[in-house]
Amino acid sequence: MKAQEPSTNLYDRSVEGDFSYLCNGNGTEESMESCLSLAQLNGGGYAIRDTKAEGAGRELRGTSSELLSFAQHVIDKVGPSATA
Repeated sequence: MKAQEPSTNLYDRSVEGDFSYLCNGNGTEESMESCLSLAQLNGGGYAIRDTKAEGAGRELRGTSSELLSFAQHVIDKVGPSATA
């Protein structure tokens, strides 16, 4: 039997493994309020979550290319060492 191809809709794909926390976006603050969490999706792509209470349960999903393009755009606009 042929293995099922992953959906082209990233929101139909399951998360592969645990979310990793990327913290310290507010300079020296060490709380979860300054974190994003990131996980790989089965079949490719990533899910990003906001760790703030107001963002609980919400995800943004994108391909590697989309996330790299977004990150480069942010770096170009605000600089690689900007904190906010």
